Amino acid sequence: MTTRSKVMAFAGFGLAAAVGISGCGSGSDGDAATEKSSATGNTPKEKVVAAFTNHASLSTAGYTLALDSTEQDIAKISAAQPKKGDDETITASDIKDAAQVLGGKVTLTQTAPDGKTFADMFRVSQYSSADPQVWKDPAKVKAMLEEQGSASASVVLDDSSLVDFVTTDGVVYLRADAEKIATMSGLGSVSDAQAMLGQLPPSIATPAKTALDGGWLSIDLVQTVTVLGDQGVLDALPQETVTPSIDPKQVQGFVDSLQASLETDSQVTEIDGGDQGDGYRVVVPIRKIATAVQDDLVGIFGQDLAGDLRKSISEVPDDETVTVDVFVDDDKLSGVNLDLVQFLEKPVEDVTFALDVDIDDEAAPVRAPGGATAVDVKAILDTIPADAFTGLAEGR
Repeated sequence: MTTRSKVMAFAGFGLAAAVGISGCGSGSDGDAATEKSSATGNTPKEKVVAAFTNHASLSTAGYTLALDSTEQDIAKISAAQPKKGDDETITASDIKDAAQVLGGKVTLTQTAPDGKTFADMFRVSQYSSADPQVWKDPAKVKAMLEEQGSASASVVLDDSSLVDFVTTDGVVYLRADAEKIATMSGLGSVSDAQAMLGQLPPSIATPAKTALDGGWLSIDLVQTVTVLGDQGVLDALPQETVTPSIDPKQVQGFVDSLQASLETDSQVTEIDGGDQGDGYRVVVPIRKIATAVQDDLVGIFGQDLAGDLRKSISEVPDDETVTVDVFVDDDKLSGVNLDLVQFLEKPVEDVTFALDVDIDDEAAPVRAPGGATAVDVKAILDTIPADAFTGLAEGR
C-alpha cells in the first residue's frame, strides 16, 4: 500500500472530517452548529464531538503547528524507505534541512467575519478564489474576502519570526526577516540589494527598502484588482470558469454522510492527555468512511473524478485506519496530534514523527498591523510600457 494511494483515498474526506465532526453545517439551518454544546456526553466519542462542536461556535482561535521528531529519527525513517530514483532519494542534505524545521513552528490565527462563527464561515461560499471571473470583478473580490474573515500566520524558527502574514478587510500585510532568510539560503547579506535601491523608481524603491529592513508592506486587493482591470491585465485571465460550480445541497449531503459514518464507524478511546487535558484516540476506518461518502464526492466534483476515486478506495485494505489523537480541556478543544509514521510507505518502529497542533480558543482577534508601507500598484504599473499589457492579454 503506497503513501500516495492511502493519502488519495483519505484526502477527499479527511480534511472535511475536521469540519464535519465539528458540526459546521450540520442541520439545514445550521443552528445546531452555532450553539455551544452545554451538555457533554459520557462516552469518549461524545466528548470529542462536543469539543469540536464548541470549537465551531467560536469566532476567533489560534493554532500552533510544529513537527515533533529528531534528526536521528528522520534519518532512520529515510533509511527504511524503499529506494527510489535519484530524483526521489532523500539525501543527507535533505535530512539536515528537514531537521532544521524541527526548531520551528507555524502560528495561525483565524477570525470569522463580524457577527459570525466558524460554523457560519465554513459554509459553502458563493465565490471561489479559483474562479477567474471573480478576480475580474472588484465587487466580487470584496465580497469573497469579507466571507473569509481575517487571518494571520507566522513562520517562526528558533523563536525568531521569518515571515509574517496578515489579511483583513481586503488588505494583505506581509513582513519578512530578509537578512536571516538571505543568510539561511546562502545568499549572504541584503546590503548589496539595499545599495541598488537608488537606481529604482520611488514606487518600487520605497516598498523594497521597507521589505529589506524587515518592515510591514500592505496591498489593498480590491484596489489592486481595480487597477489591473483598468490596465487590461486581467484580460489575460481565462474567460471561462475553470472550476465546476458546487451545489451547497450536495456539500450538505456529503457532510451528513460523513458525520453519520464517523459517528457509527470511528472508534474513540481515552488516552493520557498530559498537560493538554483529557486525551482521546480517534481511529478512523479509511475504506468504510470513504465508501460512505464517495457518491457525495462524485456529485460535488463531477463524474471525471469517479473512476480515480473509486479505484483509490478499492485499493485500501479493509483494516486500514488513520489514527488521530485529540485533546480536550474543560470541554474545549486544546490540541490535535497526527502521527505521520502511519502514512509512510514502510512504517518504522521506535521513532517519533508527528504533527502537533496546539489550539488556543482565547486568542486575540486578528488586527491590521500599524505602520505598514502601502504598495502603490498603479504607480508601479505606470513604470511598465503600456504595450506590455497588450501583449500579455493577447497571450504573447
